[in-house]
Amino acid sequence: MQEITMMKKVIIDGKAIRSVEDLHAILQTEFSLQPAYFENMDTLWEGLVWHVPVPVELEWIHFSESRAAIGPYADQMMNLLYEVDEQLEELFRFTVKL
Repeated sequence: MQEITMMKKVIIDGKAIRSVEDLHAILQTEFSLQPAYFENMDTLWEGLVWHVPVPVELEWIHFSESRAAIGPYADQMMNLLYEVDEQLEELFRFTVKL
């Protein structure tokens, strides 16, 4: 008998992000990631790929507002999350809504 696992849905609301720390706090809370994973993009990728309970769907809404608040880091994070999506395939789904 196959076990069916419900996919957790996490929403990042760009309106709530005013700093890089705000974005990190959301990811840390939602995925129970240790602070050490936020040292750089490589360690964050590792934390997301190896330590996030899957399956999960991550949706970043009002992305343009978070980009206005935290600048190029928003684009770097978006690209990283797409890389995690590609790596984990159907176990991690990432979408962005401007």
